[in-house]
Amino acid sequence: MPYLIGLLLIIISAYTGSAFISLLLGVVFAYSFNLSEQFITKSIGSKLIQLGIILLAFSIPLYDAYELTRTFLPSISVFVILIFILGLLLGRFLKVDKNQTILIASGTAICGATAIAAIAPILKAKPKIIIASISLVFLLNAFGLIAFPLLATYLNMSQDFFGAWAALAIHDTASVVGAAMTYGQDSVEMATTIKLTRTLWLIPLMVVLSISYNKKTMLKLPIFVSIFICTLILSNYLVLTDTVDNLIKAISNICLFTGLFCIGTSIDKESIKIFDKKLITLAVSLWMIAILISYILVSYLI
Repeated sequence: MPYLIGLLLIIISAYTGSAFISLLLGVVFAYSFNLSEQFITKSIGSKLIQLGIILLAFSIPLYDAYELTRTFLPSISVFVILIFILGLLLGRFLKVDKNQTILIASGTAICGATAIAAIAPILKAKPKIIIASISLVFLLNAFGLIAFPLLATYLNMSQDFFGAWAALAIHDTASVVGAAMTYGQDSVEMATTIKLTRTLWLIPLMVVLSISYNKKTMLKLPIFVSIFICTLILSNYLVLTDTVDNLIKAISNICLFTGLFCIGTSIDKESIKIFDKKLITLAVSLWMIAILISYILVSYLI
């Protein structure tokens, strides 16, 4: 029965074309059926989001992507380094566990749950700490996906401004793209390109932490980002008919909305129970700082 209802809700998610509704339906589904950790939606959400973003590369001109990266790379670098350092200082001030502080700082500065999952083995972080960090980031992303478009509408932001701001301020790629899709399709290209450029900072972070913790690591590009870049380059040498182009966009949207639904199912009662006040204070305070700094940086560029 849960599988049948889940499939029906996924169809509704894709049909409505709303990132917020997709995420909300996932949360409601998880709370209604108390899903186990092995339930299929909890393991495929990020993969579907990544596939949807890769397909988005077919509609992004290579030159535009290059110009956006060149223009925003210095600001992205300043943002990532500043937020990470502030996160470490704030965590020390609040007396939060060192590993948990690094996980939250990395997730806020770079790419949310992806960063947390990537560096956790280097830190040898305990499972409870990893789960708490990822779950809290998921909740903040869910709030951001809802609140950012509403705030942007109130402030009358342009599509480009919102895309750049969301790409810097929101943790996970999925929620960045979801928020951009909610605010307007024109902001998606800006948000996706800047967010993936920000994700590249995961590489130097892993190298630094590996050296600090006396571990060997291979300097390599994340597979998802590598495939996106290759697709972006390849797509600019292909001549697609309108029918094929529309089909790719439709499949991309289905992957994105289904992925957001699946991510919503990861936010359940158990994930909320493991939070403590210090962790919540660290994550929320650092995010508020990140939102403000990202807004200031984007204001100078757009």
